[in-house]
Amino acid sequence: MDSTDAKERQKPNLAELKERVCAFLDAVSERSEEDVKREFGHVHERARELVQRKLAMTGSKSETRDLLGELVFSRLRGGLRNFLRAEDGSDDLKAAEWVMGSLLSMSAISEFSVAIDRAILEMSAPREYSFAGMADFISIEEVMQLLGSGRHVGCLSLEKPDNRIDIYLNTGRIAFLDPHRMIRRMLPGAGSMDYREISEEVLRKSEAEQRETGTPLLLALEKAGVFHELDIRNVISELGSEVFHEFLLDPDAVFFSYRRLPELPEFAQEHDLRFGVTGLLLEGNKKLDDWRSMCRIFPDKHEPITPVDDMYAKIGDLNLGVTEIKLLAHINGENDAQQISEAMGLPLFETYQHLVRLARAGAVSAPGNDALPEVSMSVEESMKLAFEALDANDDSLAVSSALDRVLGGGDSDGLFGDVSDEEPAEEEDDDMSLGFLGKRN
Repeated sequence: MDSTDAKERQKPNLAELKERVCAFLDAVSERSEEDVKREFGHVHERARELVQRKLAMTGSKSETRDLLGELVFSRLRGGLRNFLRAEDGSDDLKAAEWVMGSLLSMSAISEFSVAIDRAILEMSAPREYSFAGMADFISIEEVMQLLGSGRHVGCLSLEKPDNRIDIYLNTGRIAFLDPHRMIRRMLPGAGSMDYREISEEVLRKSEAEQRETGTPLLLALEKAGVFHELDIRNVISELGSEVFHEFLLDPDAVFFSYRRLPELPEFAQEHDLRFGVTGLLLEGNKKLDDWRSMCRIFPDKHEPITPVDDMYAKIGDLNLGVTEIKLLAHINGENDAQQISEAMGLPLFETYQHLVRLARAGAVSAPGNDALPEVSMSVEESMKLAFEALDANDDSLAVSSALDRVLGGGDSDGLFGDVSDEEPAEEEDDDMSLGFLGKRN
């Protein structure tokens, strides 16, 4: 009888305990995503520093133990302290708190293991490339000329914080361009009022497919039906070159690496672009000149673009296309050039071109209005400067010799040794390169 009464008295306490435990679990599981990311970032950074010191043989023996103590045992000690300080050691609520503290410690161990695994992979992964460096030491143009002058098959990867592009080369020619992030969602059509837009959902799915299966982004978009009725080689050439030229506009943060390959991947062989490095670099130098000129008019891409009071009267005589009409809707005195580019799905370079045209018409205020009359460099003058820049680094004999010594192959007897019996590399067709350049401009 007494035991039955005791059980009946415990029922409310157990129900209350269950409610409290469930509420505690809900509070833990409902932490905001931002808080979880911040906490994991802290753990990841501590683990990264620990691995760096271990790899450099500068860490002490107790560092790993100390980090584990900070992340795990401090929680265990806190739970045990609360349990022992309870007035009644057999108190149900205190016992539950201790159990929950142990469970959370297991969660902390799991978080730490994920962080340490990621740090180890990042810091000690094998470097599978033939050579690598930063573009602030050797320019991207020089690297491209170095590889374009050789007879090697490989992949040059350019990386910066927000994008990456893989350039597949085959005996001095560009075979395929594989950007990892699209800088253009709005595709121009045949007429000034024609265009097609890549939906963000399709773009996200294609980017996920690239990460999971290694399918090039542009081919994944083609499979999704984005480029129907278009020549996929022209699409790869146009959009891939556009991403490559963006790397030239801000080269200081670019990291490059080159991997020599026994043969091109199947997708690069199937869609071999077969155009020369020279044409791509000439067009890039022209864009770089234009970019520097436009930056004199709009020096800060994060400064809001301000319309003039009579903007629509100013643009009355202009023959505007659909892109410029859509762009005008974003000019409200609050959006800057970067925000307008992202909202419209246009490269920043093209957004600047439209803004300069509107500034010339007096429709928008430009901090560098005084430079507007001077920004009129002709195509011929830009081409001349581009050729001079390329010729300055065009010691083909030294380049080929250096590349052969680094990657192997070529003249094994040295610079003045016996000539190999192999057929000479096919010379670059100037008409092809300049034709490609003229087509795009």
